Amino acid sequence: MRPTPSHSTVTLHPFATPQGGCGLRAVLSGRIDHAALPGLTPLLRRVADARAVTLRVDLGRVEFLDSCGIGILLALRNAVLDRGGAIAFDNHPPRIRRVLERSRIVVLTDAPRVMDGCPALPAAA
Repeated sequence: MRPTPSHSTVTLHPFATPQGGCGLRAVLSGRIDHAALPGLTPLLRRVADARAVTLRVDLGRVEFLDSCGIGILLALRNAVLDRGGAIAFDNHPPRIRRVLERSRIVVLTDAPRVMDGCPALPAAA
């Protein structure tokens, strides 16, 4: 059994979209659960302050996701969409994909369409 990190991290990488817009790539790692909220709060605030940001959330390094973590991802998604932005969740590890499928919200984090030259989720899913 492999050890699970006891914390989460988020690193932010700005990028320019092909249309000259603002993009932000957020790489999440570790555990995305209730304990992760303080570490993710700066990302949530940054997104809440931004207008029409294109956000790409990389889940490739996430080791654990529970219902609270799903709530964090959905709150992030809603904050982006409410501000007229676009969001995509990339690199679902198999374990995380199963959690999303069992929760029946995988449709919210799957099959991105292209918006402003970058993958984006539909507003109504």
